[in-house]
Amino acid sequence: MNLNEMLNEAKDLKLYKKLLRVLGGYADKFPATGVSKMFRAALDGGIKCVPKDKRALSILACIVDTDESIPAQVQKLLNVRFADLELVCRPIYKDGNAKNVAFWNVDGEVNDKILSLMNFDGKAGQWSDAEGKKVSLIDIQDKK
Repeated sequence: MNLNEMLNEAKDLKLYKKLLRVLGGYADKFPATGVSKMFRAALDGGIKCVPKDKRALSILACIVDTDESIPAQVQKLLNVRFADLELVCRPIYKDGNAKNVAFWNVDGEVNDKILSLMNFDGKAGQWSDAEGKKVSLIDIQDKK
């Protein structure tokens, strides 16, 4: 394993630990909400439940690397759509002259919620358009 792979794995593990902390904290404080089921699935799946795609990882990091309360982070994880994210986190692809928000496609199921990025069932996903065709994302940098 080279240094770059080790660094990426360390980042993935750090994000996985933060996700466990958020889901576990919420499940402990608010039982019987369904989040405890996701927490157990994340524990059982291990780090494999975290996506391998760099943009997907950065989107999850935008949600859990904040100073917001755990309930606010879980609310964003469950309910926020890709189009609602800040521009620097939003997955955008170019279609001709238009720039559109991408979707997350897992086995032909197209979704646009943050929670769909998690691989609770072990299936990897990819970025796609609304019809499910694979797309390549463009980088939108914060130009302040």
